[in-house]
Amino acid sequence: MVTFYPLDQQKLFTNRDYELAQLNHLVQTLETGLAEHAALFGLRRIGKTLLLKEFMRRLLQRNASILPVYMDLSTLASSPENFALGYAGLVCHWILNRGASDAGPFLSATTLPGALMRGDGSWMYPFLEPVLRELEKARPDRQVLLRSVFHFPQQVVQASQNKLVLIFDEFQEIRTLTRFPDSHNILALFRSEMQSQSGILYILAGSAVSVLTSMLSDPDKPLFAQFSRLPVESFHREATGLLSEKLTAGQASADLLSLIHNLTNGHPFYITALCRRLMNLVETVGRPMEKETVKQAFLIETLAPYGRIYDFCRYIYDLSLQKATGYGALKAVLQILSTEEDLTTTQVARQLKVTPASASDYLRWLREVDLIAEREHRYYFRDPVLRFWVANTIRGIELDLTAEPLDLASLMTRLDAQFQRASEELGVAQESAVRELMRRFGGQKIDGTLFNFPGIFILPNFVRVEPFISQDGRVQLDALGETPQGIKWIVEVKWRNKRVGKKEVERLSNLTRELDAQGWLISRSGFTEDALEHAVKSHLFLSDRNGIQELRQLIEL
Repeated sequence: MVTFYPLDQQKLFTNRDYELAQLNHLVQTLETGLAEHAALFGLRRIGKTLLLKEFMRRLLQRNASILPVYMDLSTLASSPENFALGYAGLVCHWILNRGASDAGPFLSATTLPGALMRGDGSWMYPFLEPVLRELEKARPDRQVLLRSVFHFPQQVVQASQNKLVLIFDEFQEIRTLTRFPDSHNILALFRSEMQSQSGILYILAGSAVSVLTSMLSDPDKPLFAQFSRLPVESFHREATGLLSEKLTAGQASADLLSLIHNLTNGHPFYITALCRRLMNLVETVGRPMEKETVKQAFLIETLAPYGRIYDFCRYIYDLSLQKATGYGALKAVLQILSTEEDLTTTQVARQLKVTPASASDYLRWLREVDLIAEREHRYYFRDPVLRFWVANTIRGIELDLTAEPLDLASLMTRLDAQFQRASEELGVAQESAVRELMRRFGGQKIDGTLFNFPGIFILPNFVRVEPFISQDGRVQLDALGETPQGIKWIVEVKWRNKRVGKKEVERLSNLTRELDAQGWLISRSGFTEDALEHAVKSHLFLSDRNGIQELRQLIEL
């Protein structure tokens, strides 16, 4: 599998124990005959593909009767004909070669039959004939072609007695095929065949989070309610440290590892780029391994035109805006949010000098391409590193490798203002950090006052902790945890300089009844008196910043 998953990538693979456990659970559902299909959500370069490769490697080592098949739809979905050929060819390739060689011969209609014969795959040819026969026509019947190729894996499973895990990376690209004549219903065809199959597990992945969410959660779309969701998020502090140690050969001290996490927000791609630039400065330029060098490495990577982070931010910025309407106005919105976040629609409209309705449209378009997010009717960048890049590049600021520390002084001050946080504070990644904290619950006995609960409190053991979005998109929660006994916790995090009031407590209380769950509300700045009274009546758990910090310390002991 080295051709598909090189050894250097395998050595750098870090963290993702929870996600791998969830994927292994899906395999168990396949083994029992009740496959539960799933979709992985995560921003670009967050590590979804690497996670899938590691999952496939372990699956091939562990189970000879369940075979993974990997397809990247960003390359396959150029036309219905190329998609059908690639779909069928990659199924054959993974069944016969298991990722041990180049897939090229299986991706051409002229070489595919010969590749089957050479690989002892002649038994698959009769099932493949309808696809190849249709592809030979000057004007293929695309309905016949797509039905045949979607049915092909089921025929292979029935003939071989093996089971398959079909993995579609960048699945949202399948939308391209709906624009071709006679294939606009491709998702309906896919769902129809998937629902009638057995012995096959489908795993989708996509970096266009909003698009993929809409495809799977919109009641009017064919794939509504067909896939469970598995978010792939940035690394927590500990995982950032593990990856950084690998990349710096163990030379970075604990305080430097913490700084790397703060600067990158735990994004694996940023961690990798920063650490490699850091090692270049240390080993080639002779900089000392210290905080100022880490900051310099980050600034060069982010603001120098040849930096990997600079290239990535430019790519995301341009690609996202090209897909949205109103390019110039959207750039203006991003520039406003890059200097001041947490703004309402009215505040954005006031700065743009447009109507609130127009500002609302701009903000919605930016949300649809995953550049910004909205919480409680206030808007901010999804990616703080991208925010820093936008804030500086619009000022024309660029660096080069020879930049001296004195030249970087003002930029480092600005960098500290945006990224530097006290080591005990969870910062903008609070929701993710709380989910990670819940995953470490395991029967520990603690003081119940940390939850506004009298007496001793025993922490539950959650088998699943993830963000929650209802099927209709109406309800969004920062965390949903579930124990082996089926007991559920729902969690809301309010990390702001304002006490939580009764209205927010009532909302969570209503949701606990609706979802039959225990509620936990976390507030950085505490709670008003009427909120505390209502929480006690509603049996909600409450924690403030000090309580969360103490809880983390107790669990880490």
